[in-house]
Amino acid sequence: MFPSTLMNHKRIVTITMMTLVIAAIPFFDGKAQRTKSSLNSGQQRYAEKGLKDNRYFFYFINSSVSNLGSEEQKALYREAIQRDLIARILYMKFSFHDSFVEIRKAQKLLIDLYRTTLQKDIAAARELLNGFAPEVINTNDNKARHYINLGYRDLAVTRQLLLMADNYRETLYSMRLDKYVRAIKRIKIAKRYAFLSIVESRKIREKPEQVRERINMAYGEMHKTNDEARMEELRKQLMKDKEQLELARADLGYLSFDRLHELIITISDDKKDYYSLVHNDNYYRTREGTSFFDMVWDDPRLEEIKEYKEYQTNY
Repeated sequence: MFPSTLMNHKRIVTITMMTLVIAAIPFFDGKAQRTKSSLNSGQQRYAEKGLKDNRYFFYFINSSVSNLGSEEQKALYREAIQRDLIARILYMKFSFHDSFVEIRKAQKLLIDLYRTTLQKDIAAARELLNGFAPEVINTNDNKARHYINLGYRDLAVTRQLLLMADNYRETLYSMRLDKYVRAIKRIKIAKRYAFLSIVESRKIREKPEQVRERINMAYGEMHKTNDEARMEELRKQLMKDKEQLELARADLGYLSFDRLHELIITISDDKKDYYSLVHNDNYYRTREGTSFFDMVWDDPRLEEIKEYKEYQTNY
């Protein structure tokens, strides 16, 4: 046998033996470990993103539920908060899969809550606009009419956004909630325009010079009269004229929240409290001590969720 042929034969034998040895190595354990690690990493990312998204969704809807939410809406909100808390506990225990399951359950509840809240807000905005429109139109005030038109425009846009959100694939929870958020923002703006339209329409139509002349005459009479009843009447008239003069010069779009609130509650004595709540909700505010989200966090009662006991047993 030639030396070259012998060397080739030895190489073939060596390669064959190495192949057999490598094939016998239990490499599948390492592969399984890497796959499991990758799976946990993916579940952690999903859970982390879900918890971050939920944080915003809970804070955004809080004012609507706290101010104007029905008992049914508050029940949905409470359970969603409870499940989110459970999801956070499970996440901290590195149970990412179960955490994500609870996140999805919380988001499903939030979808139902957002949709009912949006439908309720649409009905409220329509009622405000339709109720104020006749008076606004009869004043022939162009600015007031412009506000009412903007309100109806945003009402129409909100309906379109609601329809778009409803037609998302059912499993796209975060995308549906994000679209509902956009819709609720628009309907709150529509209600703001409704209030601005009626307040603008009730501004005094007198010339500022006439109001100032009446104020000066009232001051002159106050210096001369000794009648306490007449003095009190003049004070009230002066206060009213000064407020009207200030309002006539003001651009309502730049009024402070509190000043606009003062004007809104004078629209109707019967609906003063309701208008006050709506005004607060339009600016994502809750009356002091009425945050439903904080109330549930202070006393979560997680034992009301049946799965919570199972999680306690397993972990």
